Amino acid sequence: MVIETQSPPSQSSQNTEDINSPHHPLFFHPNDHPGLLLISKKLLGSENYGTLRRSLLIALSAKNKLKLINGEYEEPDPNSELRAYWERANDMLISWILNTVSEQIGNNLTFINSAYALWNELHEHYSQLDGHRIYQLANEIVDLK
Repeated sequence: MVIETQSPPSQSSQNTEDINSPHHPLFFHPNDHPGLLLISKKLLGSENYGTLRRSLLIALSAKNKLKLINGEYEEPDPNSELRAYWERANDMLISWILNTVSEQIGNNLTFINSAYALWNELHEHYSQLDGHRIYQLANEIVDLK
């Protein structure tokens, strides 16, 4: 008895041009909605940014949306037939990202109109080391006996 196995489809054989294909970055599953919580963690500040970022990257990768937040899939021209799909995807990603930040942080980010810009703003602001906190922790370590 001969058993034929199929290899997974190669990247070139996946239909990435069809907006209705799950392989297209602008495709959404019918269960996707703006209130969806991709991860249970909330961004509180620099202290948990790294773990939150990693968790969110995994979740967005599973949803095939990384190209939208890393700039690989560029914003279409206003006259493009993909423009409406991109705007919907952009708004959905903004909503998903804002769902993962504390209310205080989210209030400062509501006027950013691009998921790509929002992702970069979070990285720029919260990936920085807090020099004051490092100094405090170093002093506490010295004081330990």
